[in-house]
Amino acid sequence: MRFNGSWVLAGLVAFAAASPSQAATLRFSGFGDVVFGVTQGSYASADERAQFEQFGVDPDPVNTMRGFQITGTDFVVIADMNEKLTFLGEVNLQAGRGVSNEIELDVERFFVDYKIDERFNLQAGLFFTPIGYNNRFLYARAWLMNSIQVPDFFEEELNLIPTHSVGVAAYGGFALGGERTLNWTVSVGNGRSRVPDQTVYARDFSSNKEVTGLVELIIPGFKDSRVGVSGWLGKIDSVRVDSPSDPGVDLTGGEAMELRESGLDVYAVVHTRHFSLNAEWVFSWQEDQLGNLPDSDYSMNGGLVEASLHLHGGKLHPYLRYDRTSFDQGGGPFLSLREDGGVVTRHYVPVFESVMTGAAYDINAHARVKAEYQHHLDGPRKDGVAFQIAYGF
Repeated sequence: MRFNGSWVLAGLVAFAAASPSQAATLRFSGFGDVVFGVTQGSYASADERAQFEQFGVDPDPVNTMRGFQITGTDFVVIADMNEKLTFLGEVNLQAGRGVSNEIELDVERFFVDYKIDERFNLQAGLFFTPIGYNNRFLYARAWLMNSIQVPDFFEEELNLIPTHSVGVAAYGGFALGGERTLNWTVSVGNGRSRVPDQTVYARDFSSNKEVTGLVELIIPGFKDSRVGVSGWLGKIDSVRVDSPSDPGVDLTGGEAMELRESGLDVYAVVHTRHFSLNAEWVFSWQEDQLGNLPDSDYSMNGGLVEASLHLHGGKLHPYLRYDRTSFDQGGGPFLSLREDGGVVTRHYVPVFESVMTGAAYDINAHARVKAEYQHHLDGPRKDGVAFQIAYGF
């Protein structure tokens, strides 16, 4: 989903060229953050660190907070063409993950939304895959999150779950008693690319497709609370790379690998005036369809549980959070793959287990500052302290 060089300029020109004359109503917004972090002590797992240093993609795992760093700034344009038809476009001028001196254009969402009825509506284009809660609603990340650390299980640089979809989605809601609503979403889109951190923007309809479904109960209150379950089914066609020590396999000449992927995500988000809970856990299974892999089944699971208080008139948010993400065999035969110039290599994807505590303070409606301490229980990371200012407009 990332582009370099002239694509950045082209994206800026496209936003600059937009004008109210092209739509009945045009809305523009953006958000981003700046972080300073310090790491200290020994690695949570010396063995994990040794494997990551030898076979990892970057010098440090994604979202390691050491020194100053920027995530970038997202720009969102919404065009209300009429009362039923809306276009949304979102791009992120994003700093590259790891150790980087590049700014990339990261395409997040481009879709049209057609409102038909409260119970049935349609979207088409590039959208967040309707899986769970955090992938759909915390896209503004730092500005909307209490904590600083981006969870690995919906980090698009890892794409442990299919975070984005290109296709169509139908969604709606049915009113229940007590002002509660039962929401649903079903989507069909292009399936996984041959490596997990890429998105297929154009594909013949007979090729792999991915189907997702979600049902959630919305409970009104100070802010909406929700409980939901979602899942997905898809097929993965790629090439077999047996080990991170392999020099690489050409996409066009390597031995075929075919996996059937299924996933399940359950979540509960509770909001009151003085307390919030964000709990989500996701599971995925990948089954060998050709019988040419060392094992027939591979799995991943990951999630978070965060409890926060809302003090000082709702401006101060102390929190405690637990994250865990684990895999088979350093990511297994697919989640560990990366591609460069048509050559696929296998890398070590690290596990993540950490407890975080800190506080977020809302300076005003557009700025939030945070301080966080992270204690890692497993994985190739050190404990650390981080500070962040997040903004939105």
